[in-house]
Amino acid sequence: MPQDRIRAPELNGGRSWLNTDKPLSLAKLKGKVVLLDFWTYGCINCMHIIPDLKKLEQKYPNELVVIGVHSAKFENEKETENIRRIILRYEIEHPIVNDADFAIWKAYAVEAWPTRYLIDPAGYVIGRLSGEGGYEAIDKAIGDSIAEFRKRGELNEEPLRFVLERAKVGDLPLAFPGKILADAKSDRLFIADSDHNRIVIASLAGTLLETIGTGAHGADDGAFDRATFFRPQGMALDGETLYVADTENHLIRAIDLKAKTVKTIAGTGEQSGGYGRSGPARLIALNSPWDLQLVGRTLYIAMAGPHQIWQLDLAKDQVSTFAGSGREARADGPRNEAAFAQPSGLA
Repeated sequence: MPQDRIRAPELNGGRSWLNTDKPLSLAKLKGKVVLLDFWTYGCINCMHIIPDLKKLEQKYPNELVVIGVHSAKFENEKETENIRRIILRYEIEHPIVNDADFAIWKAYAVEAWPTRYLIDPAGYVIGRLSGEGGYEAIDKAIGDSIAEFRKRGELNEEPLRFVLERAKVGDLPLAFPGKILADAKSDRLFIADSDHNRIVIASLAGTLLETIGTGAHGADDGAFDRATFFRPQGMALDGETLYVADTENHLIRAIDLKAKTVKTIAGTGEQSGGYGRSGPARLIALNSPWDLQLVGRTLYIAMAGPHQIWQLDLAKDQVSTFAGSGREARADGPRNEAAFAQPSGLA
């Protein structure tokens, strides 16, 4: 993050603000370190850095203000209500400005999603970072700026309170369920109750049969009432075994419906940053597995993060890339040269 003594442009031109009852300005945030996150909700790389933003907000609750600048890639992403739903779905707790007209994007000369700008308490740009990663560099820059301005007596450490979108919504029986799987033979409907971090099983008529998972974020294996997930998505059924793409844990889980237990069968729990790796299923990191399809003893995985389709050999406990070069594009051809864009469904 290079050091440049440039005055940060004001946050003008947004269509609307969310997670706050009034528009924010850098002038009124003087004395705070400000982190601007330029993002769009259809970009998986943007979604991948949300956990890093949460960590920074928790580490510097009074000194740092994170502001999301949502500059839409597609027309539907410009709708404020759609952005509000994403805020609720991903439990975002910092203010968001709908920069649908790219006014703030252009003022900061942003070129790609995601891009983060760090602004010191005097209103000057400390640095800029594009793409995923960079948590350590941003954390250090924030810490250094806080120390410097605290020493000068120019740091505002008074806590700010924002009116969050989640405060306007009551409890829901299901929270942003991502995928469903119906099995007519057993009269069961499996629901990935994604934002409740659990799997719900109902009859096809709608009678609740079982819930799997405590509802807390986590990756704990074990009995149904002790296991945890983190925004699970796609599923595949093999008799009395339900396979689950545990998306934000970057894991594949196997649920034994008879024994009522959950077991991790692929992934390390860390997000992979590479493409085309293969090896023992529990030793290879995954990257946002989003959907599953079982063919024989091979479990195909829509790996949204690296824009690929992977395969898990259940007999050998080995994972490998099946299709996709890893570049984000739409390109036909030989399966290792073809390209996908954040694949999230299989059939």
